[in-house]
Amino acid sequence: MDRPLRHCTALPFWIAAFGLLLSGCTGLRPSAFQTRYLSPEAAHRALAASAVPADQTFTATARIEIRHRGERYPLKIAVMMKRPAFLRVESIPLLGPPDFFLSVANDELRVYLPGKNAFYTGRSVPQNISRFFPLFMPAAEMVSLLLGAAPDNREESTALHGEQEERYYRIDEYVADHRTRSLWIDPSVNRIARIRKFTGGETVAYEAAFAEHILVGEVFIPQQLTITEDGMATLNLRYSDLRPITADPESFPLPLPEGTTPILLDP
Repeated sequence: MDRPLRHCTALPFWIAAFGLLLSGCTGLRPSAFQTRYLSPEAAHRALAASAVPADQTFTATARIEIRHRGERYPLKIAVMMKRPAFLRVESIPLLGPPDFFLSVANDELRVYLPGKNAFYTGRSVPQNISRFFPLFMPAAEMVSLLLGAAPDNREESTALHGEQEERYYRIDEYVADHRTRSLWIDPSVNRIARIRKFTGGETVAYEAAFAEHILVGEVFIPQQLTITEDGMATLNLRYSDLRPITADPESFPLPLPEGTTPILLDP
């Protein structure tokens, strides 16, 4: 990572923090060979074989634009990610030292706002994460999306339906006759292009789109990601300087700054 990661209501905390911030990577791209899958199960297996492994850590610089209720919030961050649910984020402001730090590790969320000398800690559940980061979803699901991978929910699906849809192969996953998720896969390279997740009925919880994949280490990761949540924020993210690193899980949690009393997010 270009810079070391340091210690780190009605209006979500992430807007208050990120609203203060004002603010390519090249790689190998394989030739496209048009193929088709014999079944949705075969498509799932091909996608899993090309996904980011759980034992690999990645770092990057990311430019993000958040759109929320007609407002735009541009920011720049340094990020470290590892599946299934390890994340560390540090803001890169235009001037001055970082003013926002976030970590997710071992089912715990930690956030440090130096300007307020406020250190928050609690469970890494969607209700807590969304107060500081503009996505309402489990940590493991969020980290998978940030790495351009389909979150694993195959155990929840009781039925699969697959069909070719123009250049993509679409998988619809069902539980008790209700569609829970649709995946659009490019069969020429076995990579996910789009994910649409549903709540009850046909209500869309969010949609994620991935583009401009490059080879990072031994896997392809998208440089561009857009996540749109129903009735909430839209996050547009573009990575630069994506790279694999060696890091153990203990390097993810933010340390408690000396003299700071944690603020508990959970009752």
